[in-house]
Amino acid sequence: MQLTRGLARETTKLFRLSVVVALGLLAVLVVQQSRVSVTLQQRLETSSERLDSFARAMARARDEALTPADLNELSRELRHRLGATTERVQALEHRSQAIRRVIAESISSVAFLQAAYGFRERDSGRMLRHVVDPLGRPMMTPLGTPMLSLDGNGPVAERPFTGTGFVVGGKGALVTNRHVALPWEGDANLEALSQQGLDPVMIKFIAYFPGKAEGFPVELMRVSEDADLAVLRLSNGDKVSPGLKLADAPPAAGAEVVVMGYPTGLRSMLAQAGEAFVEALQKAENTDFWSVAARLAKARQIAPLASRGIVGQITAATIVYDAETTHGGSGGPVLDVDGAVVAVNAAILPEYGGSNLGVPVAKMRALLAAAGFR
Repeated sequence: MQLTRGLARETTKLFRLSVVVALGLLAVLVVQQSRVSVTLQQRLETSSERLDSFARAMARARDEALTPADLNELSRELRHRLGATTERVQALEHRSQAIRRVIAESISSVAFLQAAYGFRERDSGRMLRHVVDPLGRPMMTPLGTPMLSLDGNGPVAERPFTGTGFVVGGKGALVTNRHVALPWEGDANLEALSQQGLDPVMIKFIAYFPGKAEGFPVELMRVSEDADLAVLRLSNGDKVSPGLKLADAPPAAGAEVVVMGYPTGLRSMLAQAGEAFVEALQKAENTDFWSVAARLAKARQIAPLASRGIVGQITAATIVYDAETTHGGSGGPVLDVDGAVVAVNAAILPEYGGSNLGVPVAKMRALLAAAGFR
């Protein structure tokens, strides 16, 4: 304290001011040096972290680097994948070839069925006929429908229909649906006509085969009472193919199948026959139901369509699959990839994405045996 008072008495104001300024500058320098030290320390820590990060990245890169052993393992894996892919492609090609073979070997056994039925009086045997005027023209009712009568003087009133069937074995057995063999069971007028003493009767029933220039008459042998199945007898059966083989067991769910038949009947075959055939048909001016089929057969234009599908469900009574077909394809064979019949195409369920129902092969075997075809 005495020194301070002494300095204050013995020094000038200027000197004392200079000392104060010097002390202030020294304090500022000390503060700045402290901040620089802190910044330097932070930079050193950041640099150290970056070095550590870089070192870790180098370690990872070293760990991820491919060694000769890794390359050998990768080569083996690639060869395995390539082999598996090649096997899948070969399996697909084999299946496609198998499908083509099945279609080629089965096509000659699949028949286009063309028929017509009418109604006959139960007591007299007279057929229901068209009524024609003196010029031979069919007379019409006020509702625009053909005038029909048991006393009619015109041709017999026929209700035509088409379907599909297929040969089984070498004894002339032809399998189809019950609703194809007895088409009048779905006729809305059946009950009313029956009450009038009229019974349905098949007028004409013909089977056409690919490659054959003429049709073969068929007759009904037996129908199933618990399934949509019927067995027909084919006349001159020795002139057609030996027939299709029957599978020993039903297919598994997910199995691939081929459905063959004549969907839309004559229309699809005319479309396949081409423009020249249709033009010749128009010039002939004879396009009735029977003549068109006969001309198609003579021109070797009878041929079924084939579609592929997958089996979705199997029961003792039904097999469900999604192959595309429509009316006219009823009664066609459902074949596995070996060409064996696993079902008979029977019904379409368009509300379920085009699913179809088939009658299993076991029921077909039983009906064939009952009809005398063993």
